[in-house]
Amino acid sequence: VDDIATAGGISRATLYQYFASKDEIFSELLAECGGALMRVVRRLGPLGPTAQGFDNLHWWLGEWAWVYDRYATMFAQWNQLDTPASDYRPTVSGFVDAYTARIASRLESSGYTAPPEVDLAAAVMLVVHRMNAFRSTRGTTASAVPDEVLLDGLAVTVQLVLFPDTPDAVLASLGAVTAGAEVAPAPALPVPSNRFAGRSARVRRTVRDVLDAAARVFAERGYQAVSMDEIATAAGVARGTVYKYFSDKSDLLSVLAEEAHTELAELLARLPGPVAGHPLAVWLHAYLPAYRRHAGVVAVWSDRQVTTPVVLEHADGMSAALRANLARALGHVDRSYPFDLRVATLVASAALERLPLGLTVRGRDVADDEVVETMAAFLERGLLNPGNPPD
Repeated sequence: VDDIATAGGISRATLYQYFASKDEIFSELLAECGGALMRVVRRLGPLGPTAQGFDNLHWWLGEWAWVYDRYATMFAQWNQLDTPASDYRPTVSGFVDAYTARIASRLESSGYTAPPEVDLAAAVMLVVHRMNAFRSTRGTTASAVPDEVLLDGLAVTVQLVLFPDTPDAVLASLGAVTAGAEVAPAPALPVPSNRFAGRSARVRRTVRDVLDAAARVFAERGYQAVSMDEIATAAGVARGTVYKYFSDKSDLLSVLAEEAHTELAELLARLPGPVAGHPLAVWLHAYLPAYRRHAGVVAVWSDRQVTTPVVLEHADGMSAALRANLARALGHVDRSYPFDLRVATLVASAALERLPLGLTVRGRDVADDEVVETMAAFLERGLLNPGNPPD
């Protein structure tokens, strides 16, 4: 509160005349940010597989990017807000539902249809949000891609997700969409540390219980909010037992980071390309529980919440594996329209990161089958779509 008062050029007492706490200021900004996004979507013109519909979509995404930049400090907290135990999750959930309903209404009036049990409106909102986070984070792959190229590629993807029969001439009308550079091959998987390999079966079971409990509470509450005492309680062991095997929370996170890197990178190496049948949904059914198991670690990686070298090494290795395997799967799509491969890999990365949990923040229960079908539809329509050249 003192920092906020100083930055605002007012006294602490003056600040407390208007806001009871820092949380109240945050809630007010969160509501203001949501209101700005709702105003943008209310001004969204008709959509559809036409030049006018594509232009309206491109405008909407550009305005969304402007709002994101204006309220970047709020959006930067998304991973912390979007945890099951967060006090703000009901607010976030309510906003997601209201915004998605507004988008769905606009799509319905534009003639949009989607397969049953598929919520592409919610998927679009979540992926666009994550793409804006990529765009605003210095040092990421997205920061090397010009904003206009990123926006154009995102617009092409969303247009195809919503209207997969859009003619190629409409998609090529932007002119700024360019072919991307080659992506480096996937790095080798990490060499297992086998830190507890020589210990007894009983010790290994105890360590496993502690690691599983830590992964679970990190995903539920966020790494920064969890203490070693809470991890011990969740694991059903004494506090001293946790410290017997892990020097501190950062040490425990390092082991989880290695496990997450290994399991997720192995899964990504099996990511199918554009082939007949529906192998993508089969792969997603394996990916979904693995991602959720490691969601707390992935959130730490995404926001660079720590400076621990081992954790960041695994984060960088996982990021490289993600880009390389997505580029391999997407680079073989024989598109008949221009598209930047770097943008394609970023959009797919955003989908794999945000949709497994984001699609479940709704006012109703969402089954895993529905999450998988929505993710598969998003990726197949938006990124594995070869296009529609004229007859």
